[in-house]
Amino acid sequence: MKSKLRIASLLLLFVTLVLKISGLIRDMLIGYYFGSGSEADAYLAAFALPNMFILFLTTGMKSAFVPSYIKYKEKSRGLSHLQDVWKGTLLFSLLISVVFIVIAPIYIRLLFPNLTGDTAQMATIMTIIFLSSLLFVGVNAVLEAYFDAENKYYLSVLAQAIVLLGTIGSALLFADDIGAYAFAFGNLAGVILSLLFKLVLLIPKRTLTLRSKIDWAENKRFYGIFIPVALTAMIGQITLLIDSSFANMLGRSFVTYLNFAKNLTQFPQNIVGVSIGTIIFPMLAAAYAKQDMDAFKANITRGLQIMYFVLLPVLTGMMLLMPEIVSVLFERGKFNSHDVGETSIAAYYYFGTILFYSLVIIVNNGFYTMEKGHYMMRLGFLSIGLKLLLNYLFTESFGFIGIPLSSSVTGLIYAVACFLIFRKLTGGIPIKGMLADVAKTTASVLIMGIAVLFIKGTLSDVQPILTILICSAAGVIVFLICVFLMKIKSFYILLGRGGSAAK
Repeated sequence: MKSKLRIASLLLLFVTLVLKISGLIRDMLIGYYFGSGSEADAYLAAFALPNMFILFLTTGMKSAFVPSYIKYKEKSRGLSHLQDVWKGTLLFSLLISVVFIVIAPIYIRLLFPNLTGDTAQMATIMTIIFLSSLLFVGVNAVLEAYFDAENKYYLSVLAQAIVLLGTIGSALLFADDIGAYAFAFGNLAGVILSLLFKLVLLIPKRTLTLRSKIDWAENKRFYGIFIPVALTAMIGQITLLIDSSFANMLGRSFVTYLNFAKNLTQFPQNIVGVSIGTIIFPMLAAAYAKQDMDAFKANITRGLQIMYFVLLPVLTGMMLLMPEIVSVLFERGKFNSHDVGETSIAAYYYFGTILFYSLVIIVNNGFYTMEKGHYMMRLGFLSIGLKLLLNYLFTESFGFIGIPLSSSVTGLIYAVACFLIFRKLTGGIPIKGMLADVAKTTASVLIMGIAVLFIKGTLSDVQPILTILICSAAGVIVFLICVFLMKIKSFYILLGRGGSAAK
């Protein structure tokens, strides 16, 4: 069991890396072709609402379907449950797609008032193209959740990578001729190809069939769980939509700076945070299904420890080297040195957002496993209200950097509230050992940061790529030395020597 889990984890890490690199390449192409101009703003505005529903369907479906499928599988009804849910989701996705295609022109005009004329028309058309893909996104989401529930995480992530590869291929082939539309049509083609990839894997095994009737009662029960969970998953995208709207009101280019900064800083979260959360989730579901609360709580604590141990040094290193990273990745074509500086400044203020929301992934999985997703939904909507207030106050005082700053402050408050409520619901989780580990990790990262800053100061005349490589290598060495000297437990858990997560 352990060896299979480790192989699956390595495959997951590899295909997740492919997925996120693909997303980074997409952003690099947007920067290359459009810089921080009006066409880039139009594309990013068009993608904001559809991406919100993509997260609603994909993340929400995984969070709701994995424990639901495992529960039905215990009763030897897993596949029949899959059949019902994916048929119900096909109809649900069609409804969302049609409704929001109709209101797309109104949405663009209201939330992005600085997009006018041809730019507004371009944003509206691309929004409709993106929304057209939701029909296929919903079905994809169910099948990806099924792969996760069967511990085939790498297949679901690989399927997502196909979507991005479709976007990249379309951009390289057609961006010179049709501009930003190439990205929108490429996304639609990628979503369809991703669905075909899954059907090729599943139909020969008779995992899916259209012949059986839909059990509406079972769908109603499932969607009673799914809706609160999916709304919670969508909350992060709602705040990003709010951020994009505020940025557009502040002036041209700010939408592009914030989106590039956010996507870049989210890179380690999407690699580490999502991977750890995905691996821990079925363990939580299995422990809870057996009512083994000690194992359930132990997996929560262990997940938080590992998340903090891995993410903090990576994020800190990125922040210290952010101007060099942005320059290497984006400074070409129409993306100039001024754009590099503005994007780097925005990225600094997203630091807290990435750390806090990554930690919340573990706690949220605990809520979803216990089918208490409504707590997350309530907290999420309260955080939206707080985000709106802080955006207004901070942009008045700090300009566009007030937007990522408000995200970090909101993330901190949201994470603390989630942890306290979860701890109360479970009757307390063991945190004494975790806090000691967190303190040691923090001290190690501080020492690493000082070393990186010192070395960076001696490399002022060196090319950015060499600065990144030298400082990264030095940072890793210093951090690992501290880890060994302080005997940080999380490191040994990662190596499989500090006790395994309960199964």
